[in-house]
Amino acid sequence: MLESTSPFPKQLLSFFERYSGGSLKEALPLLENLYLQLLAGNASIEIDAPDNKSVKILRQNSIVGSENERTPLVMAQEGNLYFRRYFDYETSLAQRLVQWSKEAKNNHTEIDHQIIKYFKDAPDQLNAAKLALRNNFAVITGGPGTGKTYLLVAILASLLKENPELSISLVAPTGKAAQRMTESIQANLKLFELSPDEKENFPQNASTIHRLLRPLPPSIHFRKKSESPLNADFVIVDEASMVDLPLMSKLVDAIRPTSRLLLIGDVDQLAPVEAGAPLASIVRHFLLPHQPQLVAKLSTNRRFGKDSSIHRLCQAISRGNANEVIELIDQGSTIDFEYDEGTSSQEADQMIRLGYAGLAQAKTPAEAHQAFLHFQILCPTHEGECGVNSINERTQKLLGINQTIKNKSVRYSGMPIIIERNDYGVNLFNGDIGIFLTDENQPERLAAWFLQSDGTYRAISPTRLPPYKLAYAMTVHRSQGSEYDQVMIMLPSIHSELLTRHLLYVACSRARKKVILLGSKKVIEQSIKHSTPSPTGLQNRLIQA
Repeated sequence: MLESTSPFPKQLLSFFERYSGGSLKEALPLLENLYLQLLAGNASIEIDAPDNKSVKILRQNSIVGSENERTPLVMAQEGNLYFRRYFDYETSLAQRLVQWSKEAKNNHTEIDHQIIKYFKDAPDQLNAAKLALRNNFAVITGGPGTGKTYLLVAILASLLKENPELSISLVAPTGKAAQRMTESIQANLKLFELSPDEKENFPQNASTIHRLLRPLPPSIHFRKKSESPLNADFVIVDEASMVDLPLMSKLVDAIRPTSRLLLIGDVDQLAPVEAGAPLASIVRHFLLPHQPQLVAKLSTNRRFGKDSSIHRLCQAISRGNANEVIELIDQGSTIDFEYDEGTSSQEADQMIRLGYAGLAQAKTPAEAHQAFLHFQILCPTHEGECGVNSINERTQKLLGINQTIKNKSVRYSGMPIIIERNDYGVNLFNGDIGIFLTDENQPERLAAWFLQSDGTYRAISPTRLPPYKLAYAMTVHRSQGSEYDQVMIMLPSIHSELLTRHLLYVACSRARKKVILLGSKKVIEQSIKHSTPSPTGLQNRLIQA
């Protein structure tokens, strides 16, 4: 049986052995590797020698089979080993995307003259608009400030002008990303000359993908699927780089074959926490010369000035140019960039105090949430010298709050929290931000206030909250889909595998007005030069489809 120290689930091994009728002890290291890689975000592992001993044992016991055999594990043609469910996710997703890509294009769709007017000085955005309007499936990718939301509003305005009855679903992978999508669309909508009827008909509120698909807890399934599809003519996914393989597969499965799909995201961002990185694979595939050209890459910068240090920093990190980043650091502080080699200096402490002063003084939910978006500390990990836990505790002390964050009963006005688990009963989801505030009529009473998709705020009693953590500092992964006026990035003194080019890029690109980068130049250089390889499984399924 399974050793007590093995990471492989006992129940799963027991099932495999009952299924096969034999012992799988000698193949356990391979099973453990496959399982650990799945937990690390990889849907499969590459087998160097398909005839190795572990694979032979698993084949003999009918645990591993070819793509067409209904076995618990699958050995794909290219030599990648999968759990059957994840191979099926890749296969069904690839088949639908390829089906869409081969359908007759709307190449003769007339492009509204307003679209040409909007993007007369931005050919990359004009091409992206044409691509999205003329195809049933398309991808738009671009970095921060390249005008993805402005472009989306222009596309929707054109579509609704042609067909006011068009049913459109706006979705994002997390509550934070959905809220930001809603806010961005509403802000950009003001830049367009639309009639009152057009504004009334315009979709402005985004939801999470989970809410759109309607979960069936505690199972992994949804109400919306191919047999009971979404009632939407056009589905638009923002922050698509954050969508993992299972969720992307289930979303696409729930979209009618006659409907349309547009994926929007930044392909340079971190891969999802869960298994698979479908957006990166989809982009690579549909950029190949012999494939339908369904990817538009945006390059025109609309947010930052040409001399913006944030823009230069993000561009250099994205290209893997460590020398340019060090050159920027050596030029000294600018209005939108500051660097310090030390993470625990008095200067850093003072910046933290100033950064969170507004949050501590906030009296209303609107003031508190606005103050929260002013300043955010980002860390690579939860543990360690520059981990979320220690930095949260340090921040509390700097703000004069002496209680330890380990005491869950300690709450105070201005305390920011982040939800850690979905709770459909109170309609709160993993990643939602709440801020504790006192009740004006009952000063001794505290409630956590959450921003709703319609712009209003909702108070939740502490006793009804799902598990949460303090949120003065959060991991870079957690910050995806959000933006802040200023971000302070704290890097540990020693480089690790977790510190990658993509992680540093995401951290810096969260800032609208200023990046404060703390850490040694050596660790920064090592991080920029360290890039994790992207999974290739979905690309192989796309080629085979």
